[in-house]
Amino acid sequence: MDTVIFDSFVYDGKTIQVEWHDAVSIEELPEVSWQQIYAIGNLDGKVPVIFYETGVQNLPGGKVEPDESLSETISRELEEEINCRVLSWQPIGYQKLTEPDNPEPVYQLRVYAKLEKIAEFENDPGGNVIGYRLVDLKDLNNSINYGNVGEHMMQLVAQEFKY
Repeated sequence: MDTVIFDSFVYDGKTIQVEWHDAVSIEELPEVSWQQIYAIGNLDGKVPVIFYETGVQNLPGGKVEPDESLSETISRELEEEINCRVLSWQPIGYQKLTEPDNPEPVYQLRVYAKLEKIAEFENDPGGNVIGYRLVDLKDLNNSINYGNVGEHMMQLVAQEFKY
């Protein structure tokens, strides 16, 4: 599998190196320990973007718990963070992140998920998400600021948002 994008971003004062790979099926995913999974969700044609007290916005998702499958993580995180049910999902790619003071890479899976609202958001029992808003796909990267990777992810899922 060819790397599509090499990039970097600054997080908590550290420059993180990003290596993005397309992977549009489960069979294309490498055998790695996935630390985190985040979803570009489709809730009635809009993308849920979560936000924290700090004002930071992100895709819903989070940490893979021990002995939890990818499907279980996606379902749990999206229910906790935006109170939505995952009707279906598929991978779109993954990031291999390298931090300057940690030789072990972090693997983050990115997926597209078709969603259904369960009820209004009340709280995030697993973290510190304080709410979410729905954005048009074309405006997603302006909210989450993923740079070149964000633009590429939007292109990968664009056909899923056409009606």
